[in-house]
Amino acid sequence: MYRSRSTFATPAARGLGSSVVTPPDPRRPPAARPGEQAAHERGQSDPAAPARHRGNRRPDRGQATAELALGLPTLGAIIIVALWLLAAVGAQARVDEAARIGARAAARGEADGQVAAWVRDAAPAGATVKISRQDDRVAVTVHYRLAAAGPLVTPVALTATATAPSEQAITDAASADVATPAEVDATPLPPDGENRR
Repeated sequence: MYRSRSTFATPAARGLGSSVVTPPDPRRPPAARPGEQAAHERGQSDPAAPARHRGNRRPDRGQATAELALGLPTLGAIIIVALWLLAAVGAQARVDEAARIGARAAARGEADGQVAAWVRDAAPAGATVKISRQDDRVAVTVHYRLAAAGPLVTPVALTATATAPSEQAITDAASADVATPAEVDATPLPPDGENRR
């Protein structure tokens, strides 16, 4: 197959010179200029780009430093408050459990001094205990003041009260409710085959 190559006559070809220009091949990428080739190898599209990018990065670095300087204290404050909240939840659980332990021990009839000692062992350090007995019920109240987490969170008072029926009152009520045995008909049964009147 014969291929023809088209040529264009330029002013040089018209008598001003002997130069012939061929059109570019659409299948080939255009040739790069010397500065563009070096920029392409560095991963940049424009040789003037390094100066522009360097100039733009300086304010970005300062902005990132400012954001970090503001973000780290905020993150630290959030972590401190979150840890304090976890401590508050744990302390409230211990106060609740200590009140229940005290109410069960007081309901069994243990001495108040022994009950208070058991409650203080189960509660966080520094908790106060109040035991009250009324009629057939026993109530144990535990108070605890959770310390502040710096200037971010104020101290919080935690309180739990547990009540239980006194076992002595339950036994007294049970012994009073015991019924006397019912009278039993002591008439003997007739022998087999005889009718009963």
